[in-house]
Amino acid sequence: MNHRLNLFLILFSMLLTSGLEAQQILSDSLQARLRVGVKGFQDRYHSPSIAVAIVHGNDIIFEDAQGFTDLEEEIPATVNSKYQIQSITKLFTATMFMQLWERGVVDLDEDVQKLVPEYSAKWRKQADTGTTLLELATHNSGLPRNSPADVDFAKQVDRWLLTKNDLGPIQSATMEAFIRSLQYIDKEYPEYRFLNGNTRHYSNLGYGLLGLGLERAAATGYEEYVLSEICKPLKLADTGFGTFSSGGNIIAKGYFYAGDEEGFIKTPDFYPNSMVYAGGMYSTASDLAKFISAQFDENNPIISGKSLRMMQRLGIGWLRNYPFVVHEGSMLGARSEIIFNPELKIGWVVLANTTDFQFDRINDYIAELIVPLFIEKPVTELQEYVGTYVLEGSFDSLKIYLKDGNLYSTYLDEIMPDLPLVFSGNNSLTAAGNDGHGIHYRFNVGSQSEITSLTLNQLRWIKE
Repeated sequence: MNHRLNLFLILFSMLLTSGLEAQQILSDSLQARLRVGVKGFQDRYHSPSIAVAIVHGNDIIFEDAQGFTDLEEEIPATVNSKYQIQSITKLFTATMFMQLWERGVVDLDEDVQKLVPEYSAKWRKQADTGTTLLELATHNSGLPRNSPADVDFAKQVDRWLLTKNDLGPIQSATMEAFIRSLQYIDKEYPEYRFLNGNTRHYSNLGYGLLGLGLERAAATGYEEYVLSEICKPLKLADTGFGTFSSGGNIIAKGYFYAGDEEGFIKTPDFYPNSMVYAGGMYSTASDLAKFISAQFDENNPIISGKSLRMMQRLGIGWLRNYPFVVHEGSMLGARSEIIFNPELKIGWVVLANTTDFQFDRINDYIAELIVPLFIEKPVTELQEYVGTYVLEGSFDSLKIYLKDGNLYSTYLDEIMPDLPLVFSGNNSLTAAGNDGHGIHYRFNVGSQSEITSLTLNQLRWIKE
């Protein structure tokens, strides 16, 4: 996401609600603008197809699909079309990690070498600590982006981009080669290197190592585990493992746009092999919309609310870009993104079968249309503020009352000037004091836009 979106979101982050419960239906004109935008971004980035779903709470409030998932067969895209999601797979691996932690199978600070003893590089003998599962899950391990065993994979991608010739499928390293490489891997950065909050030292290698360790800890095949413990409970019926069509399982074909004269060139099939934990899955816009909704659910059937919040706050799987969390997937002929705002309980999915697609612009476009619908509305009726506010534990209380059309407070009224409270922000008021010192009242709003409590002097006062 770019600076324009960040500035927009920072502006609205001051107005976030703790969660609007009622679904808001988009107007016909707003839906039309969204569809025009989806089509515009499909054309702008020369994607044969695009599928978008926008979520609020448990509801899909907008969905649209344009173009073809197979240009040769002219198969039209729908929100139920399957696309390879590449690195969004990491979110499923991260969820598996938190499930196994909740069940006591693994610890957050567990050294991955206990599960993968083949990870025995020489530097580890001099290190004070090993590489923990949490370091891997948050991209804080200091490991390089890819394993040296993936040198052939990198060359295959470059050869294709340089020649556009059909040289066969592109393949990540075999599991055997990946495991063999673990004895040679050195850290590229210090663990938990201090970085901007919206950046990280991203490591496919780290997630390959994490996934392998979790698979062994669970004593169950990774694919079997994810399908039975994550996809099935969330009813993700069109999500599974694979990156290209096989038999009756149709996955969107990938393409590269080579200009107006050459048009679209089909990209090679991709075999993830040892990187299945980091990029081996397919899904649909509809299924990923369900996955977003599950992130808002304190009664989530697969993971606790605490673990959900840990993942979002600590960047376990997710990239934190406050007030949103996000993950993208990328490969020749495949771009995908999943993004949501935990506070507003809104999010969206974008899937495309093209090589190049910039998500920052479409995020700007959607955010500018959708976010204002769900931000906290200011309480303008003065009577709503009136009442008795009791300090937690009943240690003290105060009253907010109306007099001559203005709000007043009994807090320190024996020494405060007899002046009304004045608005100093959204649901915030200030009482002018002596010598320029004012008393600031921040009123908190519930899901029905009612005043529920007051924050005063870093203490919480509950409205009776």
